[in-house]
Amino acid sequence: MPYDSFTAAAVVSQINKELSGARVERVNAPTGDEIVLNLRTEDRRSVKLCLSASSSIPKVNITDVVKDNPAQASALCMHLRKHLNSARLISAEQPDFERVIKIEFDATDELGYPRKEYIYCEIMGKYSNVIVTDADGKIINCIKPVDMTVSSKRQVLPGMRYEAPPPQDKLIPTFVMADQFAKLCEKYAELEADGFFVKCFRGFSPLLSREAAYIAGASGRPVREHGAALYAVFRNFMRRIKEAEFSPCIVYDGKKPVDYSVFELGQYGQGAEIKRFATISECIDVFYAERESVERIKQRGGDVLRLISASEAHIKKKLDNIEEDLRKCEDAEKYRLYGDLLTANLYRAEKGGSSLTVQNYYEDGAPEVSIPLDPRVSLSANAQKYYKKYNKAKTAKTEAAKRGEQAKAELEYIKTVSDALSRAETEDDLEQLRTELYETGYAKRGKDAKKAKAVKNRPMHFRTDGGYDVYVGKNNLQNDRLTLKEASRFDWFFHVKDAPGSHVIMVQDGDEPPARDFTQAARLAAYYSSKREGVNVEVDYTQVRNVKKPAGSAPGFVIYHQNYSAVVTPDPDEAARLKVDK
Repeated sequence: MPYDSFTAAAVVSQINKELSGARVERVNAPTGDEIVLNLRTEDRRSVKLCLSASSSIPKVNITDVVKDNPAQASALCMHLRKHLNSARLISAEQPDFERVIKIEFDATDELGYPRKEYIYCEIMGKYSNVIVTDADGKIINCIKPVDMTVSSKRQVLPGMRYEAPPPQDKLIPTFVMADQFAKLCEKYAELEADGFFVKCFRGFSPLLSREAAYIAGASGRPVREHGAALYAVFRNFMRRIKEAEFSPCIVYDGKKPVDYSVFELGQYGQGAEIKRFATISECIDVFYAERESVERIKQRGGDVLRLISASEAHIKKKLDNIEEDLRKCEDAEKYRLYGDLLTANLYRAEKGGSSLTVQNYYEDGAPEVSIPLDPRVSLSANAQKYYKKYNKAKTAKTEAAKRGEQAKAELEYIKTVSDALSRAETEDDLEQLRTELYETGYAKRGKDAKKAKAVKNRPMHFRTDGGYDVYVGKNNLQNDRLTLKEASRFDWFFHVKDAPGSHVIMVQDGDEPPARDFTQAARLAAYYSSKREGVNVEVDYTQVRNVKKPAGSAPGFVIYHQNYSAVVTPDPDEAARLKVDK
């Protein structure tokens, strides 16, 4: 479900209830399109308010998510620190039930005189924005400047007056009376009830429109048959908005969240797994947690992603060229045959002929074969030419096969880096990937690389229910260090079979762990791999003493023998529960 007007209304209600009077202690900007206000409430609680204008995940909510901030703050972030330092949040409102949240602050200028500042958070997909204005509505700054080249209808630039986004051609639901609703039912009598509210009123998402039709018993039916029931549901929704009576929840498909709402959802039936939350902000945090992590890594790790994509494309092109070389070498045996047949027919030597037809004694029935000749030289010299071609093609085939194996190994290595990137969570994780790509020759080090400090980043730490420590490498450099340098030879090594994934080490303290702990470690190996979404994933495990690294092999590549195998299904909930360094 998108961040609709009902969600915005619930967030406004929570801000007014929990943050009214809170003072801004610090302003952070984890990404270029997101602002986080660190607030101190009147009861001395520290609270973070996230204002995101991301085109993929625009939102406003009170958050508990801790995010890394860049070493150098953005210009907008520095500007907001100047204008909102020690400002007090007064209230939030939602103009005309749109997806716009207006937050009012009491601040002071450089001379200590009081002034008003406002932040408008426009939650509108790719057009989302966060805009700061003064008391007169003059724009001070914004996350996404909009000039004439971007939009001819509405510009958003510092110094201009703030204008609200163009309104939708729909009714504001909080102002609609019974007679207006009845006229709409008559006008759209043949319209299916599931889409009625989206068609007529601002702020309704398709999900909530379907839910209203479901509650009214009108799902899949025309409006004319259920006008009264639909109005009863509509009136109840508006009452709950006015009284801030929300029941935030998330609907899950297995372990994947598929929808969320400010009201309880019944349209998915009795079998649906629904998780309820105390506040809408907590609901938003949980729903977008995984998607935000991926989006953040895409933004910060864009250079790494480009390097991986370019390297993968280059290697695939190299493999195509090698395949072409191998096809050209398929004539090697034909050249050898021609040389043998010409040598066997030297008694028929006649200089000047362009071809010679002979019998192929190497096939049943001895069929005739026409062999092209160079008329300028003898049959013996032509035979030698074919032998040279044979030897050259044979050598080329061997070398092409070697290059093909090397290219395939490179491609597998790049896939392991891509897999590590998909699990990167912090800037340190990304920096280690950059270092790895530099050390393996896939990237060039920037001008400031010599000044950069070595990244100290530890593998992830887990503890099984039996009390055994389990360590999981985040990337190939960590995998090598963890398995080859830090692990004891009697510790247990786990790795997903025939796929990119982390090295997982379960520390053995003198005794053999129970089967339950082996299974938990195997599930961690499956979860922290490219098969984390799979079921019945095969995982190899053996003691570290059986794990070897071939000389000259790529980071993270090892071989092992005398291993066991387990078939498990990755469990993200278990991984979160067992994690020590959360």
